[in-house]
Amino acid sequence: MARTKYSEQFCGYCNKTMRMELGGEMEGQLNRAWFRCTRCHHTTLIDLKIRTDGGVEARLDAATATLYSPLQSFKIGEAIFHAEWNDVGKVTQKMKTSDGSQAILVSFEKQGQRRLIENLRPEAL
Repeated sequence: MARTKYSEQFCGYCNKTMRMELGGEMEGQLNRAWFRCTRCHHTTLIDLKIRTDGGVEARLDAATATLYSPLQSFKIGEAIFHAEWNDVGKVTQKMKTSDGSQAILVSFEKQGQRRLIENLRPEAL
């Protein structure tokens, strides 16, 4: 089956799933491609193995997932367990917020896609 030029992907700038144009695959890395949002023209590198429709490819195990804490730093593809929501998900994207702090986009099994703070450093008093 041929690939189409456009795909529905999550745009971190628009903060929602948008129609994005395939810009090209990344050299030297399989299953990663550049996509450009047709609305804001923001370009992002997306892992094609991770589904961006809010679902998770395989059933994740809460026992083996990392417990979420805003003080920790996470990697793309890492499984996270959120204790308050009793839900497990996979990190799909890392981003910086408007105030300069770091955030991750996690695709949870029950909650769908949620943006969470990571690597939070308490201010020195």
